[in-house]
Amino acid sequence: MNESPTHGDIGSETLPALLRRLHDSGETGILTLQRGPVTVTLRIARGAAVFAGTNNRDHGLLQLLLKRGAVTLPNLMKALEVSLKEKRRLGEALLSEKLIRPEELQRALIDQLKDIVCQAFEWTSGTWKFERAAGPAEVVTLQTHPLALILEGIRRIDSWTRVYSLVGGMNAEYLTTGEAAALVERADLLPGERQVLDLCQESRTLSEICQAVPLNDFVVCKVVWGLLALGALMKV
Repeated sequence: MNESPTHGDIGSETLPALLRRLHDSGETGILTLQRGPVTVTLRIARGAAVFAGTNNRDHGLLQLLLKRGAVTLPNLMKALEVSLKEKRRLGEALLSEKLIRPEELQRALIDQLKDIVCQAFEWTSGTWKFERAAGPAEVVTLQTHPLALILEGIRRIDSWTRVYSLVGGMNAEYLTTGEAAALVERADLLPGERQVLDLCQESRTLSEICQAVPLNDFVVCKVVWGLLALGALMKV
């Protein structure tokens, strides 16, 4: 990213493009996203997002465990009190008090990291900046490949207007790229996503793709956008 911008405004395509660029260049550093009072921080190591944090309390570990029913509210409050008193992370307090199994906490922490990243895909405004810096080692890190993470983030987007504007309309035509085979090996495609890619070995319009693939048309449009973001599809 020596000649690439290190800060800017967030738009509809910003985060997928940023994560793809950081992956391609193998960068290490901190990507900070800001929208109003909410901050999301992604730690990037050799092009992959390995850790994420946010000040959005709705994406905290406490809320995730409570929603899953993994720990009762009284036990969570007990662990939170220990955490604050001893200045330890909530997960450490839960383990020390034997209120959760280590493997269950590990799964929850990984899901929390992924949720923090994916919720930022919903942003279409705000600012971003990237700073090269080596972060501290973390016990739990995201193991998801950057390309698979981009697809997962796009899968979770709910705005039809945004998705449709990015895929280009019913008459837009798509074709697989020469890099498609190598890219999808690392992107963990779902069966329907692979079907779209296989169909576009020959030039296809969005209308033809929607007719041929047995998925909800909204889902198909997100698949097309995701494959475009990866560089596995191109508009022709």
